[in-house]
Amino acid sequence: MIKFFRKIRQNLLMENKTGKYLKYAIGEITLVMIGILLALQINNWNNNRIERQTETSILNEILANLKMDVNNLNSKIELNADFSKKNKIILDHLERKTPLTDSLKYYYARLLGRGTFQPITVGYENLKSKGNDIIQNDSLRIAISALYDFKYFYVTEDLRSDYTPIRDVHMSEVIKNIKKASKPEGNFKEPVDLVELQNNTYFKEVMSQALDYYWWMNRQYKKGIAEIKAVQQQIRTELNHRES
Repeated sequence: MIKFFRKIRQNLLMENKTGKYLKYAIGEITLVMIGILLALQINNWNNNRIERQTETSILNEILANLKMDVNNLNSKIELNADFSKKNKIILDHLERKTPLTDSLKYYYARLLGRGTFQPITVGYENLKSKGNDIIQNDSLRIAISALYDFKYFYVTEDLRSDYTPIRDVHMSEVIKNIKKASKPEGNFKEPVDLVELQNNTYFKEVMSQALDYYWWMNRQYKKGIAEIKAVQQQIRTELNHRES
């Protein structure tokens, strides 16, 4: 093609047709410029298409991660509720000074534990590696960043730091006052001294604090689920808008 245009120019010059040559040269330059602009436009379109595909993929990944987070939080809520139930049964038993039974020994052996939550951040880390600006929807981008960089703090590090001293005292008192039961089979425990423990105001206060914090953890977890679901809905709306 280049040889073809060159030959035309040479013929025009040899025929001393300067005016036509200039018009031709201008036309040729215009065609080249149009070709460059079209190439740039196609390249930009292709880059934008790739970015949108990447954005959609990341949003789907974050959506899947958030679904797992909701499931995990619900599981932790159930676990905390179970530990709370066991501690409450024992606290009621001590306060009412009821007889020690095998079922109570079962609960004495299961007073310690809590359901702690750690979010799955694979999708969000992938987003950060690509650059948060890849999400075109400003409100969605802000909502996702706020959830992972701010709101999740209150159901992870903040809860753990607050609960650690309560957990340590709870664990220390249980270990000090509860021993393995004489019952041979299974995991059963009983008070070292039942009468002393029934009158141990400090131990019962520690149990009561543990119950309060199990309630507080689950309250924060439920709040976290609501915030996650709000972001999930925003992502689904965005993805559905693209498909329509």
